[in-house]
Amino acid sequence: MLKLSQLVQNIKDVIITPAKFWEKSKSPEFSNNLFAQYYLTLVLIATLAVFLGAWFGSPNFYIRFAIVKTLCELLVFILQYYISVYLVNELITSFGGKKNLPASRKLVVFSLTPILLVSIITGLFLVLYVVDVLGLYSIYIFWLGVKELLNLPENKESGYVLITSLLNLFVYGFLSIFLWKIFVSFV
Repeated sequence: MLKLSQLVQNIKDVIITPAKFWEKSKSPEFSNNLFAQYYLTLVLIATLAVFLGAWFGSPNFYIRFAIVKTLCELLVFILQYYISVYLVNELITSFGGKKNLPASRKLVVFSLTPILLVSIITGLFLVLYVVDVLGLYSIYIFWLGVKELLNLPENKESGYVLITSLLNLFVYGFLSIFLWKIFVSFV
């Protein structure tokens, strides 16, 4: 089980020193249940922040809206994880590398860290949505991880990062809009 102190240390390392973090992440200890111990923990914190922000930020503390918004956020991040891992892994061969599922999982989990942290802030304080632009730091973290974890030809790394990032941004946007439309129909 990942301790809270280790979780916080990993988050700090990913954000502050991503190049060193990716070197360190090659060890097998980083492969053990990343989804449940790292990613899902951050997702649950982000969804709690969204719930609190939506509930206290709504007129008359409208809890139904907060629940719907929270469920939507939770589903978006869980689906984003699985779709992103699939895309990251499948696109490797198109750019001259070999599929590597453990590396793909690491790339997705740790590169989504800035987006999850920004979601915590914007979930709690709805007026700070302009801060969402800081989530683009995920692309830089992803790029450094690709250089360290995948064996792609050097001239194809940039194309891989660009295509993968654009596809994942599209998926995130599509999931957010699609699920929001579905959930809003229930409010």
